[in-house]
Amino acid sequence: MTTLRTRVRHLSAAVVALALGAPGLAGCTTESVTPASSPVAYATLGSGIANPGSTVAVVDAASGKVGRPVTVGTLPSGLALLPGAKDLVVAVKAQNELVEVSTATGKVVHRVTVGLEPDAVAVTPDGTTALVADFGDNTVTTVHLPSFTVGTTVAVGRQPVAVAVTPDGTTALVADFQDGTVTPIALPALTPGPPIAVGPEPGAVFVASSGATALVAGFQTSSVTPVALPSLVAGPAIPVGANPTGIAGAAGSPVAWVSGGDAVTPIAIATLQVGNPVVTGAPAQCVAASPAGAVWVCSGNGALVEVDPAKGRVVRTVALDGLPSSVVLSPGVGA
Repeated sequence: MTTLRTRVRHLSAAVVALALGAPGLAGCTTESVTPASSPVAYATLGSGIANPGSTVAVVDAASGKVGRPVTVGTLPSGLALLPGAKDLVVAVKAQNELVEVSTATGKVVHRVTVGLEPDAVAVTPDGTTALVADFGDNTVTTVHLPSFTVGTTVAVGRQPVAVAVTPDGTTALVADFQDGTVTPIALPALTPGPPIAVGPEPGAVFVASSGATALVAGFQTSSVTPVALPSLVAGPAIPVGANPTGIAGAAGSPVAWVSGGDAVTPIAIATLQVGNPVVTGAPAQCVAASPAGAVWVCSGNGALVEVDPAKGRVVRTVALDGLPSSVVLSPGVGA
């Protein structure tokens, strides 16, 4: 069965071949980006024009300059920053691995085998555990940090494609793409609870910093389903436009951003009211937001697009050497 990211990649392939060389896009350089001194956007390049990708792009978010990429392995699919942006963990789907990259040096420092086709990763707030969604095994693999050793494997629903952890670190929520459910996992006991029906093909999960609400993107239904926490009760689906692919929101922000179609759309977390979409000009494949106010979008034309939420428009486009499949921002982005 085709995965969410594969579907989006197929939709974008023709666009990429035309758009990578388009004028007006910031080009790649060999300049080194030093995360310790600059806010950084990291993006997995899960595929290229003809071949699977193998790198994480490193972008100086202040200048838009692209630094030296980090080679992590074939088909990097998801990534997460450790608390304090000390290091980056990357799920490498074609190699069944989780990789740790030092943000200070840009070098791979750890590598461990996890489940089949790892598609996403989240890190607990205390930084002691990485939770890897194993798409091909229908499991979540835990990896102990900083030792980078594999721990317990937890059975979840079919084709897990996303995982998020509540701010208090007591619950992980896993999107089961094929089952149309979200599986809650109690932490640190690692006990899975009854799956929550959220509609066909959930592809992304976001937990608000209040810990009171989770939002689940329904790729097939073009909607977002809210889930009340800690009761784990799903509410009515909220229409958001074409095929949502990602959800992100900054800590303390009242707004979550949903990528989908050729735009990103804000949702007020408290009221669940949908705001005006911001058109990005190409399929919006994933999104990240920083506490400093920046919103960055993975674009189907092989680029990262920066959106200014206050102005409601695109303010910068940074060309990459492949299709970004996930993106994270260091804490200072947008300051």
